[in-house]
Parts: sequence; C-alpha cells; structure tokens
Amino acid sequence: HTMRARSKSPRRSSGGARARKSSPGKVNNRSPGSQYRTNVVHVEELRENSRPVRYECTSTGIISNPTRILTSKEAAESYASISHSEDLAQRPASSAIAAVVFGWLYKIFLPEGYPRSVSSDYLPYQIWDTIQAFCSTVTGILASKSALAGLGVGNVEARVGAALYFAIVKRNIGKVSRIAFTTLKGSDLDNNAKTWRVVADVLNDLASALELLAPWLCVAGSDCSEQWHYSLLVIAAEVFRSVVGVAGGASRAALTQHFAVKDNFGDVNAKDGSQEMFVEIVGSFVGLQLSHMEGKGSVFAFALFTLFHIAANVQACRAVALLTLNRQRAHILCSHFLLNRAVRTPAQVAAEESVAYFGGSGVRGTRICMGATLPAIAAACDVPSTIRKSARANYLVGETTTSGALSMRREILVGFHVDATSEDFLRGYMHAFMLAKGGFSTEQVVRKVDQLLDILPAHGWRLDAAHVGPGTTRLSWDQDQAV
Repeated sequence: HTMRARSKSPRRSSGGARARKSSPGKVNNRSPGSQYRTNVVHVEELRENSRPVRYECTSTGIISNPTRILTSKEAAESYASISHSEDLAQRPASSAIAAVVFGWLYKIFLPEGYPRSVSSDYLPYQIWDTIQAFCSTVTGILASKSALAGLGVGNVEARVGAALYFAIVKRNIGKVSRIAFTTLKGSDLDNNAKTWRVVADVLNDLASALELLAPWLCVAGSDCSEQWHYSLLVIAAEVFRSVVGVAGGASRAALTQHFAVKDNFGDVNAKDGSQEMFVEIVGSFVGLQLSHMEGKGSVFAFALFTLFHIAANVQACRAVALLTLNRQRAHILCSHFLLNRAVRTPAQVAAEESVAYFGGSGVRGTRICMGATLPAIAAACDVPSTIRKSARANYLVGETTTSGALSMRREILVGFHVDATSEDFLRGYMHAFMLAKGGFSTEQVVRKVDQLLDILPAHGWRLDAAHVGPGTTRLSWDQDQAV
C-alpha cells in the first residue's frame, strides 16, 4: 500500500507539470464527469512592513500549489499560516532585528496604513514638526528654570502664600484671555490655519523669553512675586500662552484633518500626539543638561533654539499643500488665471503662499466685504437689475467708491442667498476679486469665474469647503423675478 501511494505521486506531479506546460496562464480543474479550463489572475497582497505576497487566483479559489486549487476556507488558513516570522527567518539576524524594530516604530508613531492613509505632504510636515517640537521643549525647560526662580524656589525669604496667590491670579487672567481671543478670532482659525500655527509658536517663544528675563528684574534677595514689573512680564507671558493654546490647537486640528485622507482623523491625531510626546521626552533631557548654564550662556542657548524653532515652523507650514481655498489661495489662483489662463495646483500655490497672511483683498485700495446686508448692497447697485443679470446665482455683488484726503477707496460688497453653498461662497469671492483687479465687465467676470471653478477639481482642488469668511448675514429673494 505504501509503495502504491508513492508511485502515484510522480504521476500527479508530472500531470500538473504537463497542464502548466500545455496551457500557460490556464489551470485544469478536474471534477467527476467534467473538465474545464479557467483564467488565472495574479494578485499581489501588500502587507504592512513586509514584502508583497503574490497569489494566483481562479474563479474557484486561490492557487497555493499549482497542482491544487484551494477553497476560500483553505485559502484563509493558508494565509494565516504565512507569518511575519517566516519572512524574517530568511533574512540575516541583523536585518531581521532591524525589521522588527522598524515595524514597531511604524506601529507606534505612524497612522495605520501609512503611507496610503495620509496625504503626500504628511512626511515632510512631520519632519519639520518634530524639529520644532524638540526646540520648543528645550526653550521651555530653560524658561521654566527662571520661572521657578521667580516664584521663590531657592529663596529662603520667599513666602509660599504670596507665590500661590500670584499663581492663581496669573492662571485666571490667562483663562479670561483665552475666552476673549476665541470670541474675537475663533472663526478665522480655520480660514488661515497656517498663519495661526506660526503665530501660535512665535507667541509661545515670546512667552518663554519673558519668563526667562523676568527674574533678572527682581531685586536680589527679595520676593519677585511682590514686584510689579516682574508680575507684569509673567502675566503677559501667561496671556500669550493662552492664545497659543487656542490658536495652536485649532490650527493643528485643521492641518490634521487635511492629512487624514481615509477618514482616520482620530488615528492621525493620536499618532501625532505620540510623536510629540516622544520628542518632548528627548528634548527635556537636552534641556536639563543646558539648564546648568548661567547668565549669557543660557540666553545664547535660548536664542539659538528659538531661531531653529521658528524656522522649522515656517518650513513645516510651507510643506503643507491644502486642497481647500481661503482668500489668499483664491488670490493666487485668480491672478494666474487672469494673466495667462493657467491653473495652479495645490502644491504650486503652497510654494507661493505666505504663512504671514492676515487678511486683505489682494488689491491695493480695495476692500471686499463678504456677507453684506441688503441696505448696503442696495446703496451700491440696482438690486432688481442685478438679480436679473445674476443668472440664478446665489449671490449679489455691489461696488461703492469713497474719496479720502489722499486716495480713493473702493469697497466691493457680496451678499449671499439663504441657499448659498460653499461653491457659491467661492464664486462670490472670486467674482469680487476679479472685479477689484479691474479691466473686465461684469459679464466677462462671471464667465471667467465659471470657467475657473469648472476646471479646479481636475487640478486637485476641493470645492466642498470654502474658507473665505462669508459672514453670517443671508438674504432671500425670488430667483425667478426681481422683487
């Protein structure tokens, strides 16, 4: 019986070889009473942190051995048996250890499915963001040393009650400042995320600088918290840090939303937090070593790391190519389109975009007012006539000119219908900007805006979100007739 079983094996093997030789790309699947041929499809399975696995698939299952077709259940069991350890066993010991280490680093610090689960500008941004986080941690340690000295650490004359009272007052002033800043600038944080990210880090450095220098203003041997000039500087630093908390957090969330292309905002945000925590741990050890420096050496180290911090922040923001339009990006797109009918991609616009944009129409002497009221628009244009010419658009545009002592000032007003969408906001703002540039009639501007918006999605732009500050006032009119 054993001899008979052994004698059959070569015949099955040779038969399988003949099948592959006689019909390449086809597989013979024999079943009782029938024989047919089926196409073979080669599929590569891309595994995380491992080499691709190549399979041959037919209409009846996955071929693991060219002489046998596996069922779906058998294919799943075969896949489970192919482990990462088998792949590592074929490598040298040093290479296997490195693969394991890098695999764990990927799992800890990078979003699941990287790089397919994030946008293409994620890695350059994270590199610069890591550098700035390291520098910020070092400067924070140096500033903390001076702040503790100012609170009386190491001073036998300092009173605990006075230091506690001052710390509570300082913290409450910071909270009030946080509420005030959110009220005034909360709606602009999404519109200009890059700008506010840089502003937040500059204010953070300024707060650290005030904390570093404040103890030097104290009289030797006295309680710093009882001296008004020290208190003023430290409270100003707390106000700046409150703004940093709001502006930095909101702008970081907006950038993270851009990176999360697979609806994985939570994972990308969590991994970004893990990266920052690890960098802060490393930076704290470096900061502790530098904290032993005194006098000019400490100030020099602080200034050096502050410069690196600001430079890395600027480079990190410039590396991000946002796909949504704000006013500045709309200016760049419209200017190039009017000049030579060229449409810039998000990456090209990011290269021209300034990280220090604080508003403006992009045209000297002209102001664009979005979300204007009806009385203001009625004073600037013939509303019934404008509605008739609007071709059922969900916005109205009017223009006024006022003369000043030295120059003329134009104001272009844009009002939006209650049914206006994000694309209508973009359409209205681009209309106003092209009108401000001059040289075109209203009909020409409408045609150019329509042409530009039609081709923007093909160049990678999203029109489902508009960060142009459309205001909150909305109008209602019958689009079938002027009323």
